[in-house]
Amino acid sequence: MIIPADTKGERSASNLPPDVPPKATGSPPPYTPSDAASSSSTRPFVPPDSVKPSNFMSISRTHDSCRGTYIIDPSLEIPSEYLPPLPEGESNDTRSNFYSRSVHGTVAADLYLLHKFIAQPRKKVLLTTSSTHGSVSTCIRRGDTAPSFDLKSNSKNGNVTVKIPRSYRGPVTGTTIHGRIWMSEGVSAQAVVFSEVQGVKRLFIGDMSTRNDKTDDNMMLETQHGSIRVYYEDEDSTPFVVKSVKGFWGRILG
Repeated sequence: MIIPADTKGERSASNLPPDVPPKATGSPPPYTPSDAASSSSTRPFVPPDSVKPSNFMSISRTHDSCRGTYIIDPSLEIPSEYLPPLPEGESNDTRSNFYSRSVHGTVAADLYLLHKFIAQPRKKVLLTTSSTHGSVSTCIRRGDTAPSFDLKSNSKNGNVTVKIPRSYRGPVTGTTIHGRIWMSEGVSAQAVVFSEVQGVKRLFIGDMSTRNDKTDDNMMLETQHGSIRVYYEDEDSTPFVVKSVKGFWGRILG
């Protein structure tokens, strides 16, 4: 016996559980909140509870490395007796909110910038990371777009690596004599390179149509015998060679 098409459809629908409606042909899948969350690559700004906020922090070592995670609150007032002497040529108005330097060791700073009031006349959070004979790595995290920061990071005989928030907007000047200046694919997609002459590369990251020299972020990165690398803070900064070796041994060992 041949069953008419409309009768067959009625029987199929009647066999479904009462709370499951028949599926419409070509209808899109239902929207769930997780769809929107999965489309965002921005890591939530969550400073660690185990670290207390500080300001005008200064770390200087000769033979040891400087490594740590720090929360910077630019509104904190620190008594003068707790502050180290200012470097030559600097004043209280130009004192770094965070300063870390080593002579023979590496410097690795993971910085969380709180959106708090910045005392005048400064309009930005001032950051300095430096080493003479070691590598320097600085990771900067913040919520939304504030506060803006000015970073000076340099080494004489090591690499300089910086990981910036995706909200970064401002100029970058990179200088190296015997190395190269490299940006991740994500950073390169948001960057406009103006020049690269005699080891000095000048570029702008972000939307230039809203540029504001007084409040934009700014980075001065410099090394003599190393390379400069710039990533977003939520990107994997493992060198390609290391990834290849790990992948090779992973396949060998199963």
